[in-house]
Amino acid sequence: MIAAIEWIPAGRANPTPSKYEYSRAEQEFLEKVQAGELGEEANENENEEWEDVDEDDASEEEQVEVPAVDPESLPADLRMDDYSDDEDGEDKVGGLLVGKDAEMMIDAAEAAADDDDIDSDDDSEDEDDLADVPDTREFTPLDLEGLHAMGIGGSSGKGSGGDNEGYTLEDLQNMTMNNDDLNDEEDDEEEDEDDIDDIKIRDQDALILVAKAEEDFASLEINVFDTEYNNLYVHHDIPLPSFPLCLALGSVVGSYQSNENDGITAGNYVAIGSFEPGIEIWNLDVMNALEPTLVLGGMDTRGSEEEWMRMQMPVSTSANGGGKKKKKKKNKKKDTAGGLREGSHTDAVMSLSWNTVHQQVLASGSADGTVKLWDCTHSTSGKKGDYIRPSATLTHHTDKVQSLAWHPSEGTLLATGGYDRRVCLADARSTDSQSVKTAKLLADCEAIAWDPHNQQYLTVASEDGVVQCWDVRKFGGDPVWSMIAHEYGGVSDMSYNAHVPGMLLTCSIDKTVALWDTLNPSPKPTPCGSKDMNVGRLHSVSCYPSSPWLLACGGSGNEIAIWDVEGEDSIQKRFAGRTSGDANVATSNIEEEEPDVDFEAVMAAGDDQATSKALEGMNKSKKKKGKKGKKVHKRK
Repeated sequence: MIAAIEWIPAGRANPTPSKYEYSRAEQEFLEKVQAGELGEEANENENEEWEDVDEDDASEEEQVEVPAVDPESLPADLRMDDYSDDEDGEDKVGGLLVGKDAEMMIDAAEAAADDDDIDSDDDSEDEDDLADVPDTREFTPLDLEGLHAMGIGGSSGKGSGGDNEGYTLEDLQNMTMNNDDLNDEEDDEEEDEDDIDDIKIRDQDALILVAKAEEDFASLEINVFDTEYNNLYVHHDIPLPSFPLCLALGSVVGSYQSNENDGITAGNYVAIGSFEPGIEIWNLDVMNALEPTLVLGGMDTRGSEEEWMRMQMPVSTSANGGGKKKKKKKNKKKDTAGGLREGSHTDAVMSLSWNTVHQQVLASGSADGTVKLWDCTHSTSGKKGDYIRPSATLTHHTDKVQSLAWHPSEGTLLATGGYDRRVCLADARSTDSQSVKTAKLLADCEAIAWDPHNQQYLTVASEDGVVQCWDVRKFGGDPVWSMIAHEYGGVSDMSYNAHVPGMLLTCSIDKTVALWDTLNPSPKPTPCGSKDMNVGRLHSVSCYPSSPWLLACGGSGNEIAIWDVEGEDSIQKRFAGRTSGDANVATSNIEEEEPDVDFEAVMAAGDDQATSKALEGMNKSKKKKGKKGKKVHKRK
């Protein structure tokens, strides 16, 4: 089943992804090896786990006496003293033993051939009977002198000195045997170029990120859709430890690998929420990733990392000397980590949203009823180690938080929806539940989306199939418009088209995707058609942010369905004149000025009336635009 699907914007992914990346434990291990700290830690661990015991102090229970055994009483095959070390008739040629053993192998082969002759079936006269055909094979006797003359195993070989033993079998395996195709550097270079060409992401490739599970196996797939030839294939996948529920794309995280930016790196990352309380952040540009780049919350894994580090350390042999025995300590136990990390969610992570203004900030909603804000570049030290803790925890919901979304341009404004049948508008600068604006729903919230072209509009879909839109400047009152998008099965997800103003997509477990025109709702959006995608009940839908006419969806059928609406005449007739390059395209009512504000600073300051002030700022932006605001709902 596909739980979540998302398009990766063009240009974000590395065209030539790497095959492997060192994990945090491996990176720390290599740093200690280079610094020469590995031997010291190995001796310390040896001294901690073992203690010296004198032979006189050893207890009688630990001393085991082995009774003497008469060799004559043992079976013949166990009397090792009766065996001779002589190997008469056997010579070693390199690493190969020849002589009696070779003759025994030939005799065994002849005996096996005789047995096959006896057991052959002679009942059929029509069939060819090869049992009576004599074996005319001749076994060439081994010529040790000839082998020595060729430099194999003899003192007259072609080695580096006169007293050498000649070529060994290992030398022969490394020889090219006059075959230019073996170990040919040109062929290796061609193979490397072919491998790079196979994994290279081209300009016409569109990437689709899919979180799915099949039986007991969960994975994150990076699919490539060739827009030129309409081919779809899996580029690489990442195994996941738990069933995925949601995902969010991001670009800025804090890495354990040091760099000129204090470990802060920009790249192609995804955050995964699952039935586990932890949030995993994976690097999508690494094909054979074995563990996530970051884990927010979840179980404390310090104990397993320390155990892996201790297993890599060499065992000290000097500690076993001195005529003393070693005894394992029984009562001393190390303080192993366990339980949840400080500040972690305590239940499944059901929703994620990465801030597009403050690109290091991630919001998460959980089944424990809380919303947490994470700065993915800021880690702090505590009793349970050095890892990222949440910057703030919001508790304005009384039930599971199913969906949330950051405002596209106001970087501190967050919309959340939950199973308490409420959609809320909170400001990240305040953790006071009294400052949160709330609107009531008739059913549980399923999806939230901001209109990218009219950013004062917040759209909410619920499980009863109703989709409602509020003007957040008047949030809490009646919605601007409301409609029943899907009568059977409710709305499971929705998505706005970033290139075509007014185009809204909804999907449902009734297996269909529906298109709506919300640019001039009078009194509700206009339906523009629907389609059965033939991939089962749909759970997720997404519009390609780098092209106006591609959409993808997935669900219970465990397959991706891609719909290119450019070939739909009715849809083109309505939306073709609204693309981003059109002069009469509706514009946003909010000035897109990204405030240069430190997220940690505003979180620490706090503001009980932060939400109201943010909405007032949006109203001022509306008034400053004057007559330009009247063109919002007009279309050509």
